[in-house]
Amino acid sequence: MKSKNSITKNIFYKLLLNIFNIVVPLIIGPYAATVIGPKYLGRIYYSEAIYYYFLIIATFGIYNYGLREISRIRDDKEKLSKLFTSLFLIGVISNTVSLIIYISFVLIHYSSQPQLPVLLIYSFTLFSNIFYVEWLCEATESFNFITIKTIILRIFYIVLLLLLVKKSSDYLIYAALNSLLVFFNYVFSFVYIKKNIKFNFNDLQLRKHIKPLIIILIMSNASILYNQLDKLLLGSYVSEISVGYYNIGQILSSIVNTMLLSIILVTIPRLSNVIASEGDEAYEGLLNKITNTYLAILFPAAIGMLVLSKEIVLLLYKAAYLESVNVLRIFSVFIILSGLDFLLVNSIFYVKKQEKLAMIIVTFFGLINLILKIILIYSNHLNHITTIASTTTVEFALVVVEYTIIKKLLKVKLKLISSAKVRYLLISLLFIPLSFIIKLLIHNIILIILITMSLCTLVYSLILLFLRDEFLLEVLEKFRIKLIIDKLKRYKK
Repeated sequence: MKSKNSITKNIFYKLLLNIFNIVVPLIIGPYAATVIGPKYLGRIYYSEAIYYYFLIIATFGIYNYGLREISRIRDDKEKLSKLFTSLFLIGVISNTVSLIIYISFVLIHYSSQPQLPVLLIYSFTLFSNIFYVEWLCEATESFNFITIKTIILRIFYIVLLLLLVKKSSDYLIYAALNSLLVFFNYVFSFVYIKKNIKFNFNDLQLRKHIKPLIIILIMSNASILYNQLDKLLLGSYVSEISVGYYNIGQILSSIVNTMLLSIILVTIPRLSNVIASEGDEAYEGLLNKITNTYLAILFPAAIGMLVLSKEIVLLLYKAAYLESVNVLRIFSVFIILSGLDFLLVNSIFYVKKQEKLAMIIVTFFGLINLILKIILIYSNHLNHITTIASTTTVEFALVVVEYTIIKKLLKVKLKLISSAKVRYLLISLLFIPLSFIIKLLIHNIILIILITMSLCTLVYSLILLFLRDEFLLEVLEKFRIKLIIDKLKRYKK
């Protein structure tokens, strides 16, 4: 199953998918949140935080491990089918065990709790994970299929949501629709993969995959000691409503973050392939180019969200979620740090097979985050704002340590701090005074958002153009070439 798409096309498909995934939550998310309300929305996301811990056992690190290993052998049909068969069988076992433990835990500990119906719905979501083979689609760079499939399913989901979710008591229907969306998304991918790759049960060696899977399992799911831990502790020690406020900030920031992480996600298979076939020098060259592109977009997007946090929350979720404004502001800083963490872990530690080292670092700081939360609980200062603030502080320390180790120990020539990258941040910080001036002159929320985004984008682009920034010039060059090609095609017709 050989990839035919260029890395540019892969990024295009991934960005198209994530743009669609941005538009849908921006339209449907506020509708569902307004209809359901902070209390029941918080109940759903508190239940999701519990479910997520069992999902970790179910996934067993297969996504990250499969993505890397398949990328290395994707041109060898026999090896590909054997590895796919091995990982799928391991997934069936891990998902079955996780599902049995999950249902037992829920029935024992939540049989008389209001979260029980939602938790039982999530048991079906956990069952759906048996068919999860999206990692194989991404490793073989089938991003066109992923994009088209997801868009079609999302459209059906939107229609059903608007027809069936009309009042706060419909929150169970909302949870059920989310679960069904996951099920069909995974099943369609499984059917697509099985048409191209057959099971091969000859000479399977399941045991050799277990150790690296366990290491990656811990490394890739360190979020249980960060944002997932935040929601679990808020729901347990504060209130479900506090989880709702926290989650609105997380949802809005993740919309931007998910789109930006596409740049990294689609390049992991290529980075793995390049380092295996062309060596460290070619790998480092591609890595630095990806990093530059990523930060050129990450900094203005995050700072833009920071300055417009209040207007975004009021426009989409109304005054009922005003408590989410400061949460979103802190999340705007958090996505810069978590984005850098994602880049360092997945593009360097992971590609260079240093998962164990990354696991130790991430777990250590995750435990520090837990200790900070315990201090906040016993000092009676735990709330949705202090929770994300402390997590952001820990994330900053994590990134500093990761980068130091990459430079000093792994000897990777990554230029994370350079004049060009600092330039992107400094120019983005100009958005703060610009937005302040706009808000003094204009009081309509929609106009504030539109004018601020337009003016900040214009200022950012003009300054980069004046400085003849390499990233912007490359974008303009590709766009100019495309225009020429389009003109030639029209001329031939």
